[in-house]
Amino acid sequence: MNIFFIGVILSIVVYLIAGFWAGRNVKDVDDYYVAGRSAPTILIAGTLFASMLSVNGFMGDQGWVYTGNLVTLIGLDAICAIGYVAGPLMFGRYLRRSECNTMPEFFGNRFNSFKNRRVAGIVVTIGITTYLISSITGVGILMQELTGLSYNVCIFLAWFTFTAFTFYSGSSGVILTDTMMFLVFLVAAIISGPYIFNAQGGLGSLLENLMNNPNLPEGALAYHGNIPGTGAINERGAVIYMISTGIMWLIVYAISPWQAGRNMMAKSEHVIVRAGCVCAFCGIVFLLWLSMQSQAVINLKPDLEDSQRVLIWAAYNVMPKIVGTLMLSGIMAAGLSSASTFLSVVGFTITTDLVQHEFKNDKEQLRISRIVMLIAGVIALVLTYAGLGGIRIVTYFASSMIAASWGVSGIGSIWSKKLSATGARWSQVAGMLGYVIPRILKGTGEPWASLFGDFLDPFFIGLLISLLFAVLGSKLYPVTEPELAYRERLMILPDSEKVASEYKRDRIYGYILIIGGIATTLFLVFGWAIPYNALK
Repeated sequence: MNIFFIGVILSIVVYLIAGFWAGRNVKDVDDYYVAGRSAPTILIAGTLFASMLSVNGFMGDQGWVYTGNLVTLIGLDAICAIGYVAGPLMFGRYLRRSECNTMPEFFGNRFNSFKNRRVAGIVVTIGITTYLISSITGVGILMQELTGLSYNVCIFLAWFTFTAFTFYSGSSGVILTDTMMFLVFLVAAIISGPYIFNAQGGLGSLLENLMNNPNLPEGALAYHGNIPGTGAINERGAVIYMISTGIMWLIVYAISPWQAGRNMMAKSEHVIVRAGCVCAFCGIVFLLWLSMQSQAVINLKPDLEDSQRVLIWAAYNVMPKIVGTLMLSGIMAAGLSSASTFLSVVGFTITTDLVQHEFKNDKEQLRISRIVMLIAGVIALVLTYAGLGGIRIVTYFASSMIAASWGVSGIGSIWSKKLSATGARWSQVAGMLGYVIPRILKGTGEPWASLFGDFLDPFFIGLLISLLFAVLGSKLYPVTEPELAYRERLMILPDSEKVASEYKRDRIYGYILIIGGIATTLFLVFGWAIPYNALK
């Protein structure tokens, strides 16, 4: 047992205490499912960003950067950050107005059809369970690194930790612990940067040292990145991969159940907009800072066997023990926060959206929700032991599936008067299958892989098929009056939101986001692109 292990264990104990404390305040279904719809900006922003980053952000993506894809990830992050601004404005605030407890419930109410609710619930269950597996895997890897215990034991410990407080406290505990974890890994990454940069000669010499490093992956500093790492065969394909993946994540941030679904917990629509600005800022500035650290490690340790452990290696070998402990706690926090969010979403969905059942009272629904959540967690644990793939691969598969399935119906449910219940339902099923089948075929290699060129990414295939079936279903079975009436009610801005001072505060958040974007652009142009071209 060492200081790293002790520090991480202490942080886990703190999260458990906080989760159980929050659980004491759960009195009814609204508290358990949507935290009483009273969460302020810091809690919504914390749970949004923490559940987004997860272990993939600290391990999967950072391992990808280490193998030569910094520029590609920067471009990808810039595109997908738009979802944090567009999502609240185009979808999230209307979702809150619906006063639903789950995203599938929203689709069911919006289209006046339990069939739509069930289909959306199936998509959520499959996609989020898959995503949950990647989170358990990542936390298990870190625990193994810290404790020296077997991987199987660590997987169980990881699962038990987040299941304990999620099972008891529901959303009330999840958003509190998510925010605590968000602050931990934010501070950890900010503090760790100078130690990593200084170890290889200073931030100012990072670019020059990388260019003179014979072990630098091919294309690592170019606009297209390390082409094989994107799955492409040429520069054009690598750029298209960056754009398509960025658009996929943009849609995920805007309408996915573990992102947009957090907006149902917000105290007001203004909170939704502000939290989106905070997350977009972090998605651009914070992730750039974190990714540069991972690439700097190439100058210190260019031969890591497992690139996913790049920041773990830095925590052990570059940082002072207290800072390294904070970094490892941050990575652990990222995984636990996402896992708790995913488990709660799956548990709520299975309980209320897959089977039409009238509960006697809130007490019965709470009891059944907790039982279902525990069962769902056990299933995810078993699937994790089966080993379905790397963290990044599993994460991107699940996210792409949900984005392809829900992109059209999610935005269409708000902005289209012609999208009917049948069109929305067909759109979700077609989008899911339209992505999953081509993705599996492409993954099998030749001859199937050659069918999907640069412009036939499985995600876009699924999105296009989803749109086609939305149009077809809506033509064959047009919109009904109840569907139109529900949409019209969503368009009405509640009087409680019409406060001039609140809009002034919203603009401040917007200005800060704009300043952050300009500053990042200037840094990349004058601190990276121009010096890179001068040194070539």
